[in-house]
Amino acid sequence: MDPQRSLWTTYAMMLTVAVIWGAAWPVGRALALAAPPWSAMALRYCFAVPLLFVWLHFAEGVRVPPRSEWRTLALMGVTSVVLYQIGFIFGMRETAASDASLVIALNPVMVALLSVPLLGYRLTRNASIGLASGFAGVALIFLASPNEQIPLEQRLYGNGLILFGAAAYSIYTVTLRGYLLRGGSQSPLGALTWASLIGTLLLLPPMLAEQPWEHAWTMDEWAFLAYLGVLSTVVCYAFYAMGVADIGAPRAASFINLVPIFGIATAVMWPALNEQFGLVHVASFALVYAGVRLVNTQPPEGID
Repeated sequence: MDPQRSLWTTYAMMLTVAVIWGAAWPVGRALALAAPPWSAMALRYCFAVPLLFVWLHFAEGVRVPPRSEWRTLALMGVTSVVLYQIGFIFGMRETAASDASLVIALNPVMVALLSVPLLGYRLTRNASIGLASGFAGVALIFLASPNEQIPLEQRLYGNGLILFGAAAYSIYTVTLRGYLLRGGSQSPLGALTWASLIGTLLLLPPMLAEQPWEHAWTMDEWAFLAYLGVLSTVVCYAFYAMGVADIGAPRAASFINLVPIFGIATAVMWPALNEQFGLVHVASFALVYAGVRLVNTQPPEGID
C-alpha cells in the first residue's frame, strides 16, 4: 500500500467510485433524453481522452503501440467505446436508470462466460449456478420492473440495448485480458487510453453528421457530459487503479457490487426521472450479486 494513504482513505476512494458510477446511470438518462445521442457519446470522450493521456504521461509515459497491436486495440476501442456507448445512450433513452444499473451489473457474469471459449477458463459447477442466477436476476427486472410509467415494450427494448452494451464491454474486458496475458506493449492504463482514442475517432463522423452545433446545449447538459467524461471515466478509473494497488483486486472489486444500489437510490431520488422503487429491484440485485460472487470462484486456466 502507498504509505501516504491509509486503509480508510483507500476505502473512501473505492466508495466514491461506487457512488459516482452508480449516479452515472440517472445522469446518463437525463443526458440521453435531452441531447443528440451521437454527440453525447463523442463529447463524453472528448472530455476523457485528453485527461487519460495526461494521466498516462505522468504515470508511466506515453508509448506508441507497435503496428502489430493496432488491430487488437481497435477491437477494444470499438467494443468499449463505440458499441458500449450505443447500448448506453440509446438504451437510456428507452428504459429506467434504476433498471439499467441492474442489467449492467451482469457484466462480470458475461465476462466469465466469454472467458471459457476465449481464454480457456474452466466453467465450474458454482460458476454455472452463478451464470443462471445472474441471468435470472436480469430477466426479473426485464419482465417485472416497478417502473410501469415506461411501457413494457419500450422498457424491454431499452434494457436489451443496455444488455448489448454489457456484452460489448465484456468482449473488451476479455480482449484486454488476452492482450495482457500475451505480453502486449501497453499497461492496462495504456491500452485503455489508446483504445479510447480509437473509439472517439470512430464516433466523430456520426457526431458531425448529427450537426451538434444546431443543438442548444444547456449548462446542465455540459455538466452531465463533464460528469460522465471526467468523473465517471477518468477520476474513477484512477481511484479504482489505486484501490487495486492498495488493497488488491478482489477487495477493490467488491465495492463495484455497490454500484447498482447507488444507481437505484440516485435514480429514485431524482424527481425529474419519476422512477419507482420496488421489491423486484431487491430480488434482482440479490440474484445478480449471488451470480457475480459465484462466477468469481471460477479458476483461470490461462491461455497459450
